[in-house]
Amino acid sequence: TKLFKLIELTRSQPQYGYALAGIPKQDLSDLAQHHYLVTFIAWQLAKNLKALGANLNVEKVLEYAMVHDLGELLGGDISMPYARANRKAYRLAKAFEMENQRYLSKFFGKLAKNYRQLGAEVLNAKTDEARIAKISDYVEVVLYKSYVGRLSEGDIEMSAAKIRKTISKMKDKIAKENLREFVDAWSKEMESEKSKEFFEDAKG
Repeated sequence: TKLFKLIELTRSQPQYGYALAGIPKQDLSDLAQHHYLVTFIAWQLAKNLKALGANLNVEKVLEYAMVHDLGELLGGDISMPYARANRKAYRLAKAFEMENQRYLSKFFGKLAKNYRQLGAEVLNAKTDEARIAKISDYVEVVLYKSYVGRLSEGDIEMSAAKIRKTISKMKDKIAKENLREFVDAWSKEMESEKSKEFFEDAKG
């Protein structure tokens, strides 16, 4: 019961790293929104890849996506551009997030070890399932910035590069091939989003 009450607090924890991108306070995303959207994206990517023949555990993908930033509930959010500019701050933020995950595991009762393993794996993704959760995280960052009208070409290039690097490490050939096609199509679409209405390509 304490765990469920704790998770409710994600509604109120803003992703304050976005403040460094100049996004106004009233437009900041919160952790609950981010987790839901990343999990939705990861679910659809994994389901479609599995339907194409990829060897994936969809439930595991969902678990990684659901907890990937949970440590940030207690602090540690850091913007991607700042992380690139200050690698020491990035390393310290990740260490802080790991410590937060360790503390949060107490609320998972008999599943504490399982939660710690999920958290450690998604921070240093070595399985295809964890990598899909990572990819979904990068995708959501770009979609969010597009949603609030603050998307730049640099955002798309940076996230697409991170996604391609993550894809290159994947073991499943079907997943790798299809995700490469996805990121190529997605990045081109996002580059043209700034001048299009949402339903412009879906008329009649």
